[in-house]
Amino acid sequence: MKNKFDGYVIFSDLDGTLLNDNKEVSKENKKAIKSFIENGGQFSIATGRAIDSVSKYIEDVKTDLPIITYNGGTLYDYNKKKIISEKILDKDKKALAYKIADDYENIGVEIYVGKDVYVLKDNGMSDRQATRLLNLKYDIPENISSLNWNKITTVGKIKLMDEVESEFYDKYKTKPIRSGECFVEIVPDNSSKGHALNEIIKIYNLNKKKVICVGDNMNDLELLMEAGISFCPENASNELKKYAKHITVNNNEHIIPHIIKWIETNL
Repeated sequence: MKNKFDGYVIFSDLDGTLLNDNKEVSKENKKAIKSFIENGGQFSIATGRAIDSVSKYIEDVKTDLPIITYNGGTLYDYNKKKIISEKILDKDKKALAYKIADDYENIGVEIYVGKDVYVLKDNGMSDRQATRLLNLKYDIPENISSLNWNKITTVGKIKLMDEVESEFYDKYKTKPIRSGECFVEIVPDNSSKGHALNEIIKIYNLNKKKVICVGDNMNDLELLMEAGISFCPENASNELKKYAKHITVNNNEHIIPHIIKWIETNL
């Protein structure tokens, strides 16, 4: 017998979307995800976070497709604890970490290498909730340039990051990702949540028309553009909302049950 959600897939961002303001997945979201999967649907995560800063939040959230991490740089099978694919920064993009550190007085610059976060330049904002789940390191090893960098995160106050984002391409000939009000990131070429989603759609032969994605910030733009059906929570950035087909409740009001109700209504 056919299950009612057969073929439907939900990919959700974490921060500001699946997580509430207390950085928790609500019991309502967990229950809805479980029921969705039991009735034929598939669920996974698409985040800018490192693998090891995701695990705490989804250890009791069922996922049955690879999770997208590092803003699309790494696909990870959470159930098998196995990396499926991984992109790393080339030497030209690595060099930008040092240029940015020199160009902006009050910016913080972080280099992500697996579970390690090397603080190349500290502005007092690197010790935060997300990085405490990783190995935060202030001593930079001599061989740092030869390591496999997953991404570079620059961090600062909102007005500074607005400035950095606005002039980034003209200064560095590289398109950055605004992953939050205080964060501008550099990821490998051809790396985005959208690219990663496309890869998963091909690998698992998903029906793109039934792929539903939800996110709240501009690092979710490509994810929403690649989705068959796109949602933004009410708390999403105004810029991203322009690209979403649907606006749902805010991240404190249990987004997943509302998306599932929309599917049921429109089946």
